[in-house]
Amino acid sequence: MAWLKMQMRASALIGGILSVVHPELYAAGIDCLRALNDDPGSVHKGEALAAVLNIWSSPFTAITTISNRDTPYHRDNGSAHSWFDILVALGEYENGRIEFPGLGMRLKYNPGTVVAFTGRVLQHGANCPGDRACIAYHMKLNAVQELGVSTPSWVNETLLSL
Repeated sequence: MAWLKMQMRASALIGGILSVVHPELYAAGIDCLRALNDDPGSVHKGEALAAVLNIWSSPFTAITTISNRDTPYHRDNGSAHSWFDILVALGEYENGRIEFPGLGMRLKYNPGTVVAFTGRVLQHGANCPGDRACIAYHMKLNAVQELGVSTPSWVNETLLSL
Protein backbone atom coordinates (compact mmCIF):
# COMPACT_ATOMS: atom_id res chain seq x y z
CA MET A 1 0.00 0.00 0.00
CA ALA A 2 2.87 2.39 0.75
CA TRP A 3 4.23 1.98 -2.77
CA LEU A 4 0.81 2.73 -4.28
CA LYS A 5 0.56 5.89 -2.18
CA MET A 6 3.97 7.02 -3.42
CA GLN A 7 2.88 6.37 -7.02
CA MET A 8 -0.45 8.24 -6.86
CA ARG A 9 0.68 11.36 -8.72
CA ALA A 10 2.72 9.45 -11.32
CA SER A 11 -0.13 7.00 -11.94
CA ALA A 12 -2.57 9.87 -12.38
CA LEU A 13 -0.19 11.47 -14.90
CA ILE A 14 0.05 8.19 -16.82
CA GLY A 15 -3.75 8.08 -16.80
CA GLY A 16 -3.75 11.57 -18.29
CA ILE A 17 -1.47 10.36 -21.07
CA LEU A 18 -3.83 7.44 -21.73
CA SER A 19 -6.78 9.84 -21.93
CA VAL A 20 -5.00 11.57 -24.83
CA VAL A 21 -3.59 8.57 -26.73
CA HIS A 22 -6.57 6.20 -26.28
CA PRO A 23 -9.60 8.07 -24.83
CA GLU A 24 -11.94 5.08 -25.15
CA LEU A 25 -9.58 2.83 -23.16
CA TYR A 26 -9.23 5.55 -20.51
CA ALA A 27 -13.03 5.77 -20.21
CA ALA A 28 -13.29 1.98 -19.88
CA GLY A 29 -10.69 2.05 -17.11
CA ILE A 30 -12.66 4.72 -15.24
CA ASP A 31 -15.83 2.64 -15.71
CA CYS A 32 -14.01 -0.35 -14.18
CA LEU A 33 -13.02 1.73 -11.15
CA ARG A 34 -16.61 2.92 -10.75
CA ALA A 35 -17.93 -0.65 -10.97
CA LEU A 36 -15.44 -1.84 -8.35
CA ASN A 37 -16.23 1.10 -6.09
CA ASP A 38 -19.99 0.50 -6.41
CA ASP A 39 -19.70 -3.22 -5.61
CA PRO A 40 -16.36 -4.23 -4.03
CA GLY A 41 -17.93 -7.54 -3.02
CA SER A 42 -17.99 -8.55 -6.67
CA VAL A 43 -14.32 -9.58 -6.42
CA HIS A 44 -12.44 -12.02 -4.22
CA LYS A 45 -11.29 -10.29 -1.02
CA GLY A 46 -13.47 -7.31 -1.81
CA GLU A 47 -13.17 -6.03 1.76
CA ALA A 48 -9.49 -5.20 1.13
CA LEU A 49 -10.36 -3.57 -2.19
CA ALA A 50 -11.92 -0.46 -0.64
CA ALA A 51 -8.59 0.56 0.91
CA VAL A 52 -6.78 0.05 -2.39
CA LEU A 53 -9.40 2.00 -4.35
CA ASN A 54 -8.87 4.99 -2.05
CA ILE A 55 -5.31 5.35 -3.35
CA TRP A 56 -5.56 3.75 -6.84
CA SER A 57 -5.15 6.72 -9.17
CA SER A 58 -4.70 4.85 -12.45
CA PRO A 59 -7.37 3.99 -15.02
CA PHE A 60 -5.43 0.78 -15.75
CA THR A 61 -6.54 -2.45 -14.09
CA ALA A 62 -2.97 -3.63 -13.43
CA ILE A 63 0.47 -2.27 -12.67
CA THR A 64 3.56 -4.46 -12.96
CA THR A 65 7.09 -3.60 -11.89
CA ILE A 66 10.19 -5.05 -13.50
CA SER A 67 13.47 -4.50 -11.69
CA ASN A 68 17.03 -4.99 -12.91
CA ARG A 69 16.39 -7.50 -15.64
CA ASP A 70 16.38 -7.39 -19.37
CA THR A 71 13.16 -8.46 -21.00
CA PRO A 72 13.51 -10.80 -23.98
CA TYR A 73 11.22 -10.38 -26.96
CA HIS A 74 7.65 -11.16 -26.00
CA ARG A 75 4.02 -10.17 -26.41
CA ASP A 76 1.82 -9.37 -23.43
CA ASN A 77 -0.99 -11.84 -22.82
CA GLY A 78 -4.13 -10.94 -20.96
CA SER A 79 -4.88 -7.69 -22.73
CA ALA A 80 -6.88 -7.01 -25.88
CA HIS A 81 -5.13 -6.55 -29.20
CA SER A 82 -6.38 -2.97 -29.59
CA TRP A 83 -5.37 -1.70 -26.15
CA PHE A 84 -2.28 0.26 -25.19
CA ASP A 85 0.14 -0.55 -22.41
CA ILE A 86 2.22 2.30 -21.06
CA LEU A 87 5.77 1.66 -19.87
CA VAL A 88 7.78 4.04 -17.71
CA ALA A 89 11.56 3.57 -17.55
CA LEU A 90 13.26 4.44 -14.28
CA GLY A 91 16.72 4.05 -12.77
CA GLU A 92 20.31 5.11 -13.19
CA TYR A 93 21.71 3.95 -16.50
CA GLU A 94 22.53 5.08 -20.00
CA ASN A 95 22.14 3.48 -23.40
CA GLY A 96 18.89 1.65 -22.65
CA ARG A 97 17.03 0.30 -25.65
CA ILE A 98 13.52 -0.95 -26.33
CA GLU A 99 13.07 -2.92 -29.51
CA PHE A 100 10.11 -3.79 -31.72
CA PRO A 101 11.63 -6.38 -34.09
CA GLY A 102 8.49 -6.74 -36.23
CA LEU A 103 8.69 -3.03 -37.03
CA GLY A 104 12.48 -3.04 -37.35
CA MET A 105 12.65 -0.40 -34.60
CA ARG A 106 15.20 0.06 -31.85
CA LEU A 107 14.56 3.12 -29.69
CA LYS A 108 16.42 4.88 -26.91
CA TYR A 109 14.90 3.82 -23.57
CA ASN A 110 16.61 5.78 -20.82
CA PRO A 111 15.20 6.80 -17.42
CA GLY A 112 12.17 9.05 -17.80
CA THR A 113 11.08 7.52 -21.10
CA VAL A 114 7.36 6.79 -21.42
CA VAL A 115 6.20 4.46 -24.22
CA ALA A 116 2.60 3.62 -25.19
CA PHE A 117 1.96 0.73 -27.58
CA THR A 118 -0.14 -2.38 -28.16
CA GLY A 119 1.85 -4.91 -26.13
CA ARG A 120 -0.39 -7.78 -27.19
CA VAL A 121 0.27 -7.14 -30.89
CA LEU A 122 3.82 -5.81 -31.01
CA GLN A 123 6.59 -8.13 -29.97
CA HIS A 124 8.98 -6.11 -27.83
CA GLY A 125 11.95 -6.40 -25.52
CA ALA A 126 14.22 -4.09 -23.53
CA ASN A 127 17.88 -4.02 -22.63
CA CYS A 128 19.09 -1.49 -20.11
CA PRO A 129 22.53 -1.81 -18.50
CA GLY A 130 22.75 -0.69 -14.88
CA ASP A 131 20.29 -0.15 -12.09
CA ARG A 132 16.85 0.02 -13.67
CA ALA A 133 13.15 -0.47 -13.19
CA CYS A 134 10.15 -0.40 -15.45
CA ILE A 135 6.60 0.29 -14.35
CA ALA A 136 4.17 -1.26 -16.82
CA TYR A 137 0.58 -0.03 -16.77
CA HIS A 138 -1.85 -2.36 -18.53
CA MET A 139 -5.46 -3.52 -18.74
CA LYS A 140 -6.60 -7.08 -18.14
CA LEU A 141 -9.30 -8.13 -20.60
CA ASN A 142 -10.85 -10.63 -18.20
CA ALA A 143 -11.20 -7.95 -15.49
CA VAL A 144 -12.92 -5.52 -17.86
CA GLN A 145 -15.29 -8.22 -19.12
CA GLU A 146 -16.03 -9.54 -15.61
CA LEU A 147 -17.05 -6.04 -14.52
CA GLY A 148 -19.44 -5.73 -17.46
CA VAL A 149 -17.60 -2.80 -19.00
CA SER A 150 -17.71 -2.51 -22.77
CA THR A 151 -14.38 -3.31 -24.39
CA PRO A 152 -12.79 -0.48 -26.35
CA SER A 153 -11.72 -0.93 -29.94
CA TRP A 154 -8.73 0.38 -31.85
CA VAL A 155 -7.95 4.03 -31.35
CA ASN A 156 -8.43 6.10 -34.49
CA GLU A 157 -8.26 9.70 -35.57
CA THR A 158 -11.98 10.19 -34.93
CA LEU A 159 -11.46 9.38 -31.24
CA LEU A 160 -8.42 11.63 -31.04
CA SER A 161 -10.30 14.62 -32.45
CA LEU A 162 -12.97 14.58 -29.74
